[in-house]
Amino acid sequence: MNQMKLAWKPVHIEKKLDVLLKAIELAGNEIQTNKLRLLAKIDRWREQLIEVQAGLEYISRNLIPKLEKILDVKIKNVELVQVAMFQPSTKNLFLELETHYRNEGKNPFDNHGFADLIALSEMAQIIALLGDAAIDMGVLYQLWRPDPSDVGHITQRKSEIVSNEHMADLCDRWGLYEHRIHFDPEVPGRAEIEHDKGTLVEAIFGIIQMEHGLSKVIENIKHLL
Repeated sequence: MNQMKLAWKPVHIEKKLDVLLKAIELAGNEIQTNKLRLLAKIDRWREQLIEVQAGLEYISRNLIPKLEKILDVKIKNVELVQVAMFQPSTKNLFLELETHYRNEGKNPFDNHGFADLIALSEMAQIIALLGDAAIDMGVLYQLWRPDPSDVGHITQRKSEIVSNEHMADLCDRWGLYEHRIHFDPEVPGRAEIEHDKGTLVEAIFGIIQMEHGLSKVIENIKHLL
């Protein structure tokens, strides 16, 4: 039986960011200098978009080659890893921009550009959800023993392996957390950080599942064991 593949429709994040930056530059040039509040917003939007662009480049240049070496895979779709690094705090930036251009009646996109950008952090969560399921299956394959007396051991060991604390350790070894794309105003607590780190690891396994299937997930569960 052929393995079912999960399709991915490209978002073209970098192209969309280029379009937005050009639109913001144009808007900044057209706004009267006495509109200080709007000018300050435009400056902040520009800075944040440039920060996102830098984050995407950092992921492509540093994180992806590192992951390919560690996981012994070729990441076919760079954008999947980029999307996986978007945190919920990025959503407000794109919501603000969408509201601004809707009110101005000057949408810089001729399609669903803003909707795609607004949904990036939710896309990341879906990729992680897929990875969560893939990890569960992969861990069970690695721990499985035919002896019924081992059932309790499997359950306990699996809980330890997929715990946020354990997943956070792997996140640190892979260097995922520092590649997040976010605008979090405060430093979160330890439990929240461990949860976020675990979610990033799940997202990477979700990408392995999407591009290479369960067999490669099972092979790479060794990093959790």
